[in-house]
Amino acid sequence: MSKFCFLLGHRDAPDYLTDKLVSAINDIHRLHGIEDFIVGNRGNFDRIAKHAFLFSKRSNPKIKLYLLTAYHPCERKTEIDSSFDGILYPEGMEFVPKKLAIIKANQKMIETASAFILYVNHPGNSSTMLEKIVQRTKKHPLPIINVAIDNFNQ
Repeated sequence: MSKFCFLLGHRDAPDYLTDKLVSAINDIHRLHGIEDFIVGNRGNFDRIAKHAFLFSKRSNPKIKLYLLTAYHPCERKTEIDSSFDGILYPEGMEFVPKKLAIIKANQKMIETASAFILYVNHPGNSSTMLEKIVQRTKKHPLPIINVAIDNFNQ
């Protein structure tokens, strides 16, 4: 997977974000040619993003959604439903302590993603990840859409 968009947000994201996420997914695909999207499965943002992706896929059948897992599939079975086109376990995660696995998996996505769709509007792990994204994109600008603030940097 060469170019992909990473979706990341607060676990307490509100349900009304679906339409904004559909627009963001469609924009990233249309404006930047990105067809692969990656999302986790831990909080409400991830659930909403998966739902929004299914709407986007109706008009863009070429796009694909992958589930990011922070734990090796042999150690922790991860069920994926038909919404996903596959599962992604980042390289080099085998030796990461379990309590840091989610943060480390997110960091690996931030280091390699070609675009970002975010929901970040208050302090927490997601805002820490946003700071890392901002640092990375200072040198090499990348598309970032934060649906929390209607500030689209495309």
